[in-house]
Amino acid sequence: MRRALSILIFFLVKLQAQEPHFEFGLGIGSLYYPDYIGTKTTQTLTLPIPYVRYKSEHLNIDEDGVSSKIFGIKRLQLDLSLSGSLPASSSEESPRAGMETLELTGEIGPKILYELYYKGVSRLDFECDIRAALSTDYTSISYRGIVMNPQLKYSLNYKHLEWTLRAGVLFNDADYNNYYYGVSKEYETVQREQYTAEGGYSGTRLRSGLTYKKLPWWGGAFISHHNINGAVFESSPLIEVKEALYFGASIAYIFYTIE
Repeated sequence: MRRALSILIFFLVKLQAQEPHFEFGLGIGSLYYPDYIGTKTTQTLTLPIPYVRYKSEHLNIDEDGVSSKIFGIKRLQLDLSLSGSLPASSSEESPRAGMETLELTGEIGPKILYELYYKGVSRLDFECDIRAALSTDYTSISYRGIVMNPQLKYSLNYKHLEWTLRAGVLFNDADYNNYYYGVSKEYETVQREQYTAEGGYSGTRLRSGLTYKKLPWWGGAFISHHNINGAVFESSPLIEVKEALYFGASIAYIFYTIE
């Protein structure tokens, strides 16, 4: 692990020749989240985490994930977008009891970003992510479908503080929705009918985040609300509630920087 981390740091530092900014530290974070959107079953995860921030003309790594600038003209930009979700077991308390475990999922694809407004400390962007979802059981990788998330992002930067607010809608294809909400014949029970999900509108998401940074410390927190009323899969027998809440917080000590 130490060798792999050292190689990763070296790669990131050398990747761009145009005076990149790099920070590395260690911290601890805690996350509260449902097993999947639509279930009452939730988890809380607390663990030590690395703090990595990298910024250059073409690559950016921060609390929002990894993005790579493919091209940009005036206020229009095309990035690489990454996201994902944590695994969740099918416990006896879950509507998925007896079904296959939801695997660790990663998503990758392009992000279109258009700057609508930028003045002083405030900025408003339109973003649209289109990502392919892949899951793994740590022995193989499976394709899980396509997700699309057009949204507005408002950010307010003032000295050491940054506040962001995102509001958007979700569209998933049938493969993705069936992975989470479909019920095949083999898993049908008296309480859980067979169900095939369609692709299409998959709900709304509202997310607010706040970060504070003053070397050598960084802290952040976020809350995210999902609403699946009207989603194409809302009649799935795996749906218990129409709303989901995620929130988390973390703090890190930064002990290595390159300007």
